[in-house]
Amino acid sequence: MSTEKEYNFVSKPYDKTMEQIDEVIESRGYKKAVKSFQNKYPKLKIVDVWWVKNGKEIYKEQKLPMGRKKKLDR
Repeated sequence: MSTEKEYNFVSKPYDKTMEQIDEVIESRGYKKAVKSFQNKYPKLKIVDVWWVKNGKEIYKEQKLPMGRKKKLDR
């Protein structure tokens, strides 16, 4: 039995030249899913995330990059 969940990422285009990104990532946890998404799209600043937990759909607006500021500024 797989314990991975599907996380749906939808970007918010902050510029008219950007196109909207809609991607599904399978991961065991929220943090791992966000980190793999932000590695693919490092220039994004904010993203909407949907996933299903215990039969309920959950939504979160995530600011990017997510992680320790000390390590991200290297």
